[in-house]
Amino acid sequence: MSIQFRYVGRAALLAGGAMVTTLAAEVWAAMHHKFIPSSPVLEISGMVGPEEAEPLTVAVLGDSSVAGVGADAAEDTLAYGVAKALTDRYRVDLHSLGVSGSRLRNVVGEQLPRLAGLDPDVVLICVGTNDLTHSTPTREIRTQLHLLAAGLHTVAPHAVVVVSGLPPASVALCFHWPLRNLLGLRAWALTRVYKSVLGPHGIQVFEVAQHTRDAFRGKREMFSADLFHPSSAGYAFLGTIYGRAVREALDSARGAPPADTDLDLAGDLAG
Repeated sequence: MSIQFRYVGRAALLAGGAMVTTLAAEVWAAMHHKFIPSSPVLEISGMVGPEEAEPLTVAVLGDSSVAGVGADAAEDTLAYGVAKALTDRYRVDLHSLGVSGSRLRNVVGEQLPRLAGLDPDVVLICVGTNDLTHSTPTREIRTQLHLLAAGLHTVAPHAVVVVSGLPPASVALCFHWPLRNLLGLRAWALTRVYKSVLGPHGIQVFEVAQHTRDAFRGKREMFSADLFHPSSAGYAFLGTIYGRAVREALDSARGAPPADTDLDLAGDLAG
């Protein structure tokens, strides 16, 4: 029996060593992965919708997903998609303030101050992926989330605020097992942190991963050339998903009847 346990123990050590070696190789590959450039920067902000419709000021803050890195045109981006989703009822004054590479601290320190004087009706924030890939400590993330909540109450006191949870990192095609599984688990955990910190401030956290995981998993056409950033098709899907989330939050805050939307978006938009 002791010999059997010895073999089992040796096999476990070998398996653990292989796992560590594989993970180290995947981390090295991820660090040297060639991502598509963030320039030229797309000009996404502007007026969207019919002139006779009710005016609505929408600000979108965040990282490359907001800047539209990977999209072919400004009209294909997440922020523009959100604005377009609201145009059946509103004339949207869109302010897309996202900057590629931004982390939470950049949104808090650099993008939030740009809301001063805008008095936005809606603020959508999509950030956290760079904190995930750069291993920002959870304590720092909590600190920045508290600062984000305080800043929003100062510069956008009347806005309906939607903060996105982290996207499903486990489906990013540029990462491989076991790294992408670990990143996916960490992304899930950070979304729980977002909810625990922002919820008491009355800020809604939209769990985007559960709405997008199946739409992106294994689908090359949803990703741009670097297999990390969305393609125009991917952004079209995200714009619809986030647009619906913003619309529901806005209607709830204003007591409006819910819009008649098709809930099976994954099947309709992602093939």
